[in-house]
Amino acid sequence: MSIFNSKFKEIFSAQVVSIFGGLIAGTILVIYTDKILLIPGMLILLPGFLEMRGNISGTLAARITSGLFLKVIGQDKINTRIIRQNIWASFLLAIFISFVLGIVAFAFNYFAMGIFLPKIIWIPIIAGIIANAIEIPLTIFCTFYFFRKGHDPDNIMGPFVTSAGDVTSVLALLIALVLIWPIL
Repeated sequence: MSIFNSKFKEIFSAQVVSIFGGLIAGTILVIYTDKILLIPGMLILLPGFLEMRGNISGTLAARITSGLFLKVIGQDKINTRIIRQNIWASFLLAIFISFVLGIVAFAFNYFAMGIFLPKIIWIPIIAGIIANAIEIPLTIFCTFYFFRKGHDPDNIMGPFVTSAGDVTSVLALLIALVLIWPIL
């Protein structure tokens, strides 16, 4: 009898990937902290934006995995109505939450610091579109890939999409900052 069964190995390897993903995202964030701190309200925006990506992609992966196990979704058919609806729901939810985060950052700037900066609303929206364009296909592809290989995506995808979401979110925020604030 093995001490470490396959489920433990799946979960452990996913957690190791998550740790390294967090280190990569944190390193990128530390490198560009001086640029990010130049924009008022970015520290209000950052935690919610980073958390949102893993939550939405994790839910998407869980819904697809449930469909695969219940055989509502065929493991060879990625382009189904259920998956398209889940993609649209994930994308629209992320854009809506990004807009709300932008409004919160704008309100904080205006009421707490007396700075009228409507450009800050566009940063999370543009970054959300960029991050979703990367994260949603990655989530779907990896969920199907792990399921076809005989792994349980529920054990793997949570930590995986969280760390991938952190990295893509930080990069998307930096790209959005460059697009909105060209002087950075």
